[in-house]
Order: sequence, then C-alpha cells, then structure tokens
Amino acid sequence: VKNERFIGIERCYSAHRDGAKTFLPVQVGLCAARRDPTRSSAGSSHWILSPISLYVFPRDIAGAERHFSVSAATMVFLDQNGFNFNDWVRHGLGWLRPTEEEEKRRSVQQRIDEVSRLKQAAANAASDATSQPAATPMDIPEGVDRAAIDSYRTQIQEWLQSPTNAPLEIPMENAFQRLLMHTVIAQEFPQVYSHSSRRDGERFLCVYKSQAEVYEEQLRGLQREMDAIDEEVGVRSLTDEITRSQKPLVGHNCFYDFLHLYQTFYADLPESIQDFKASWLQLFPQTLDTKYLAEAHELLVGLQPPANLKGLCDFMVQASKTESSPGPLPVTFEVNTLTDADYKLPQPRATGSSGDPVSGEDTDASHEAGYDALMTAMVLVHQMSHILGKKRIPWEQVDFGPLRKRAADDPRRSLTEMLPLSVNRIRLVKAQPNVINLSGRDEADMSRHFLMAGYPPSWKKWDLMKVWSPLWVGLSYIDDTSCWVIARNEADALSIQKIYKMIEDPSFNLLTYEEHKAAQGEAATAPQLRA
Repeated sequence: VKNERFIGIERCYSAHRDGAKTFLPVQVGLCAARRDPTRSSAGSSHWILSPISLYVFPRDIAGAERHFSVSAATMVFLDQNGFNFNDWVRHGLGWLRPTEEEEKRRSVQQRIDEVSRLKQAAANAASDATSQPAATPMDIPEGVDRAAIDSYRTQIQEWLQSPTNAPLEIPMENAFQRLLMHTVIAQEFPQVYSHSSRRDGERFLCVYKSQAEVYEEQLRGLQREMDAIDEEVGVRSLTDEITRSQKPLVGHNCFYDFLHLYQTFYADLPESIQDFKASWLQLFPQTLDTKYLAEAHELLVGLQPPANLKGLCDFMVQASKTESSPGPLPVTFEVNTLTDADYKLPQPRATGSSGDPVSGEDTDASHEAGYDALMTAMVLVHQMSHILGKKRIPWEQVDFGPLRKRAADDPRRSLTEMLPLSVNRIRLVKAQPNVINLSGRDEADMSRHFLMAGYPPSWKKWDLMKVWSPLWVGLSYIDDTSCWVIARNEADALSIQKIYKMIEDPSFNLLTYEEHKAAQGEAATAPQLRA
C-alpha cells in the first residue's frame, strides 16, 4: 500500500481497508480546542488547547485474544521518535467495540434481573420460614484445611452470638476452602447464608443472617461489574463524547487515520466505500482535513503553504502576523496540560541570514500523537482566522456544533455552512481522484482528470496554475515533471482542452484520463524485442 498509486476511490479504499484490518494503532492523540469568550475582545480570539496522548494496547476480553501484524520499518520509526514500547504494553488502554460493550452489558443485566427476582421471592417466603436444627459437624480430615475450617467455624459462632446485623466477611483466597466452607455452613449453620465475593482483587467468604442480604451483595457485585464495563470501553469513550456532542472531528491528511479509528474502536470496515460513508456519518457528521483545506479553499490555496503538518503549522503561525487588510483575525493560545506530559506551543524555528536554522530550544515533538493533535488544532484555528478575516466575519458567528434550525435574524453558522466545499472532504494520497467526499457523491469523476506530463522540473505549483488561468484547477503531483490536473466541473474540463489547443508549442503533453488508459493498454500489449 505504501508505495502504490491508486486509480479510483474504491480501489484506494479497498487497499487501505486491508491495511487497517491488518495493523493496529499504537497511540491515539487528541486535542480539545475551546475558545474562551471572556478573554477574547476587539476581534481577537483566545483558545485553550488540551492535548493528550494515549497508548493503545489490546487487552484480552473474557479470554478472547487479539492478534495484529507488525511492520519492522514502523517499529524502527517509532523507536527513533521516542516511542516507549514498555509503557505501551504495560499501560496501554484497551477498548470495547459497541457490539462488545452491548453484549457484556446485556449479560450482566440479565444476571441482575435474575437475582432481583430471587430476592423478591425470598422476601415473600421469609414469613413462612421455620428454623432448622443444626446438623452434626462435618468430619474434616486432619491437616491444614481442618485447622482453617475450625478457625472459620469459631468466627461464625462468635458472630452469631454478637448483636450485630452486619454480614461477616472472612478473607479467604483458597478456592477449595471456600467451597468446603459453603458446605459446612449449609450443614452446620442452616439459619445463615453464605456467598463468595471479590473486592479490589481480594477474595472473601461472606456470611449473612438473611437470604435477602446475600442477594443484595450479589446485586452490588453485579453493579460493580457494570461499572467496570465503563472502564473497559477505554479510548472509545473519548470519541463517543465527540459523537454525542456532534462536534467536528479534525485531522491532517487523515483518511487512513479515520479508517483505523473505525476499524479498531467501532466495527469491521464495510466492503464498499459507500457503506463506510454512511456508517461514518452516523458517528461523525462533520469532519475536516486541514491538508485538504490548505490545498483547496480559495482563500488559503493562494498562500501556497507546505503540505506536511509541522511545515503547515509553522507557515500558518507566520502568516497570522501579516499586516494585509483585511488580514487574519488575531488569535492567541494556551496549553491546558491534562497529564504529566509537558506540551508546549509549537514555535517556528528561527533562521539566520543564510536561511539556516539557528541554535536554540527546539519544541518540535512531531510524530508524538498528542503533539501532532495540538498542531492540527492550531492549524485549523489559524486557517479559520484567515478565512474569517478575509470575509470580515467575527468568531462569534461560528457555531462548532451540529447543523440546526435558526431564526432568520440569527447570524451564527455551523462549520458545514461556513465551509460547504471543505467539510467532509478528505485528501487521498497517491490516488486519483485525490479527494473523497464522505457526505455525498464523489464529485471528482475521472472525466475531469487530465495527465499533464513533460513540463520542466523547475516549475512550481503557481507555474502550473498559471497555465490554466483563469480557471481554478486542482493539482495532484506524480513526480517532478508530471501531475494530474482536475477540473471543477464539466465546463472547466472542456475549457482545459481548449486552452491546451490554443498553446503554441506547449512544453508539456496533456492527455485525458481515457487517452492515458488507452496509452497504457497499448504499451502493455506492444511486442517486446528480444536480443
């Protein structure tokens, strides 16, 4: 998958789906971003960023082992970037998928209902109970177990003679002795009831003066099991909160990340991309890809920002300081530390007169999941400040919640309304089309793709864009001298062909997608010369 290029979204999805089902995410980074209106004024906006990085490791659930593959190259990469494999195995959080959680809760609830019925039946029969004489003590052979049983007998007798109504709890780790004591109590102390219990990893034999108390303790134990399921849900509880609040989920170049998120924490990825889209939107109806936003939004693409996350973050921080009018809305940030990790705001590295980085404190922690999430949050805020500034829209008019009906005089708009051509569009790497629309039909059918090949390797993005001016086209690079040119609509596709025909002595070749496929077919069937 890593080095292959894909023609068609279904093929791209199928390949990445196989990868997500084979491998496992080892670390999840999240960063909650909150605008503080009490510290925002005069068009400026103060943001509180709360990043966290969590190790993810599969825990055995009810004896069901999980298996996954490991890439040697990935292991080396993680090691070179400070990944702690011991902490991953020892402290990595497990998870339950929704179906696993539902099954466990249903099983515990069935037992709660059964014990509740037994408790009610015992209460109804209590008035009809008659005392039973104690039987002859059981004959226990000489040995360690007999000495222990005699000690337990004594404790029960003393407890019965005391005025307390509290249950008797006897620490008892030995399973055989617990089994033996249940038999002893049933035969020698028929007026009381016994029950084995576990609390905080310690085993007890509990003795009660009424059967109702036994059932109450069983219900308390079952409720503890139900509460423990909340912890077993693990990492998914955080993403579930995003779903419940209908907040946007933001990533950078994140299609593969989203597939891993779904496959690991929710369910097996569906066979078709359309089924995945439908399932994904039920969980996350608003997603944003800062890479796609940087490369496709009309107010950002002209900046020609870098493609990688660290470079884009540094670039947007610098771009926020421009004095143009209208310029970006002023923003400030602070980091709210949630764990022992010491996250710091990314700072662009200073350069000397030669352009080389100068020595100083390096805050770059790229590839650490929480830090990458922190940078992604900063990038989106800066991108939004740039867009809002150009459109002269204040932050107060941005609603980061779900789509909702509003009064005619309500100026607020959701992200989907603010960025209708960007929300739920995710960049695809080494694929054509190079973007997927998660919320609808993929607009980029191949009839609007053109192979532009043979242009000078010195040409940059803006040189390529000028060729097709005044049209606005998308570009997807293949190598230094070729790329795909993507028209926005059918009319622009026709115009691209007309512009190419009008160029005298073009320094490149242009093929439609069909012409490209035909040329590939001819090359494949051409006879091969043999020496």
